[in-house]
Amino acid sequence: MDPTTIAITIGSVITVKTFALWGLWLRLRWRSRREQYRHDYLLGIAEKVAAGSRVELDDQDGDGHRLRVSISRAQGHKEDAAA
Repeated sequence: MDPTTIAITIGSVITVKTFALWGLWLRLRWRSRREQYRHDYLLGIAEKVAAGSRVELDDQDGDGHRLRVSISRAQGHKEDAAA
């Protein structure tokens, strides 16, 4: 093998591995942002429930998972009634 072929082969291998690593990094970044948005969304729902509001949630992801929740706090109970 001549030096040019060796250089092209090494360059191609490095380029392919770099793009593969970059693709994995982009996917991880996308998933972490998605999870952060989901966390913020669920935190907002929890805050509404804590304030005494009624919350109805019907959430479906692109991967087919579906979550249906209806939450309301009873107005007659006090938080320190057990104490």
